[in-house]
Amino acid sequence: MSVFPLNPAQLAAVAHGAGPALVLAGAGSGKTRVITQRIARLIEVGNLPRTIAALTFTNKAAEEMQERLLGVVGPSAKDVWISTFHALGGEIVRREMPRGSAFVVYDAADTGGLIKEILRERPTEVDGKRLDSGAILARISHAKNAMCAPEELVAPGEANEYDELAAWVYPRYQAALKRLRALDFDDLILWPLQKLTEDEATREKWRAKMRYLLVDEFQDTNRAQLLLVKQLVGPSGNVFCVGDDDQSIYGWRGADIANVIDFGTHFPGAKKLALEQNYRSRRPVLEVANAIMEGQVRAFPKRLFTDREGGSPVKVVHCDSGEGEVKFVFGTIQKLLAKGYKKKEIGVLYRSNLLSRGIEEALRLNNIPYRLIGGTSVYERREVKDLIAYLRLAVYPHDEISFRRVVNYPARGIGDVTLHRLEKYSLARGVALLETAEHSATIPDLSASTRESLLGFARIVRATRGQLEKGVGLSTVAAQVARTIKLKEDIFAAGPTAVVASRRWGNVEQLLKTMDKAAATTIGEVGAVLQRLTLRFAEEEEQHQDQVTLSTLHGSKGLEFGTVFFLGCEEGIIPHSRTDAPRATDILSTIDAGEERRLFYVGVTRAKEQLYLMRAVKRAASRGGAKTTMQTRFLTLPTLPEGMMASETFNSEAPLQVVDIAAQAKRFREGLLAKKT
Repeated sequence: MSVFPLNPAQLAAVAHGAGPALVLAGAGSGKTRVITQRIARLIEVGNLPRTIAALTFTNKAAEEMQERLLGVVGPSAKDVWISTFHALGGEIVRREMPRGSAFVVYDAADTGGLIKEILRERPTEVDGKRLDSGAILARISHAKNAMCAPEELVAPGEANEYDELAAWVYPRYQAALKRLRALDFDDLILWPLQKLTEDEATREKWRAKMRYLLVDEFQDTNRAQLLLVKQLVGPSGNVFCVGDDDQSIYGWRGADIANVIDFGTHFPGAKKLALEQNYRSRRPVLEVANAIMEGQVRAFPKRLFTDREGGSPVKVVHCDSGEGEVKFVFGTIQKLLAKGYKKKEIGVLYRSNLLSRGIEEALRLNNIPYRLIGGTSVYERREVKDLIAYLRLAVYPHDEISFRRVVNYPARGIGDVTLHRLEKYSLARGVALLETAEHSATIPDLSASTRESLLGFARIVRATRGQLEKGVGLSTVAAQVARTIKLKEDIFAAGPTAVVASRRWGNVEQLLKTMDKAAATTIGEVGAVLQRLTLRFAEEEEQHQDQVTLSTLHGSKGLEFGTVFFLGCEEGIIPHSRTDAPRATDILSTIDAGEERRLFYVGVTRAKEQLYLMRAVKRAASRGGAKTTMQTRFLTLPTLPEGMMASETFNSEAPLQVVDIAAQAKRFREGLLAKKT
């Protein structure tokens, strides 16, 4: 097999021998291709595919890598372990947890509900505002990822009420997970890490499966993931990590850029390689991107270059208002579509979700299809989660989160008072809520109709488990549950229109098709499928239709578009106002200004052909009225390239004015110098 054509830097990375290597892959430099060709090279020189593994962060990335590798090496690609970190962690837990120790994976909605249950013992407000359980869960997650207690994240004397609450909740939260035999997403890293650290036989077994380990998006790893990688690699040091410190934008959720900076310390003798040739963007876009990062202190400076010369200048558009910004963007999209431009080649990016509402409304009113990255995925829809909750409860009878979700769906007259009585009975006798429902006849103060409702619910769950134990396929059982609870009838009765109801039922049908493909016929297999579906809850569902993409900057990472509209290029939006003035709910004392610059860079480098950097001169204020904005500091840098950028003003009626922004900025600076002399 051939690893050509590759550029010299890519070839050097692919041909790397044994030992650790860090590949610093600039935006659009072909990192996925390098990883797949590296795997192909390892197989070509005699390594067994089953001893090679690659880890990444999303199912989409893992599936793309598997597909590309299949095209290069053929069927042997299926023997290479390619998965997300959390999928690998889940597999280690399933294989290494003692027999009979079935566990359920809780997603963000499940753990959020658990936190709220725990917080019943505490006040419901902080500083006069309703308590944000998500802020507490975020602190707990951050602490787990950093492998410390929540109180250790805050300097002495700087803890606010949320920090103190997180420290109080943490041990109770962990105890509740243990009682419910549940793991959250972070535990899917921590449990395997602890097992590999403490058990030599387990450690050696998994190292044998991963004699060569490749890690994608290494800049997004947290401390726990780094330590897991080190345990899997062992003394051989055969780890090949690909990442870009310039695209490290997830510090707020625990990603540690120090993992890249200190790579040589963690893996002594590591070879460092850089990929700087960009295959995505035209030169004007790339020159602006380089200028943005040249003002940043970097451990590994890179300057991207491209053979894609020509192209239009990057346009900085100053609109008279937020409404004007929407009008300009939507009008330009209409012109592009009229010229035959594909909708999927258009991306609208923003730092805050609030900025997307106007353009989303315009697209919807004009029947232009769009997808919203960061919106609710199919697997997070209520009707889908309700059906999955029935199945989860059948597989894991101790799953109290699923019990609470569907014990009154469809409506059975089971309210909070009844639930409270069930919980008291359950805790007093040390049995699960489902078992408590089955013994409702012995619980005092329950009406006959309530007891019958609880028994009827328990019968549905037990019958579902009975079908699964007989080997009936998961999709068949799920369809039967949907019929039993009259899910379709309920969806269409809820409306509000037949079109909406059809779409919601279509979500259920898509779930059934996914389950059918899984072909699970045992309780263990069904549990594994449900866990994989839970891991997908955190991911946006991939869509292949021709549609405009609306995305936050964080959600846009890994995407590319022919034309990009970057909204809200203003101080207070990017960099965010909380860079200097954090809220009580924020995990970190300040938002990292360097990370905000990298986030701006990520947005710029999504564009292939044309980039519009949008600013509203006046924007609606949060308390009414309008405020005058300042252009983001990232567009006033002295390094911005002349001739590569143009400034435009846009008003509803006035003609367009075009100015070379870099030349204008240069003349302004020269004028200041002349006055001083």
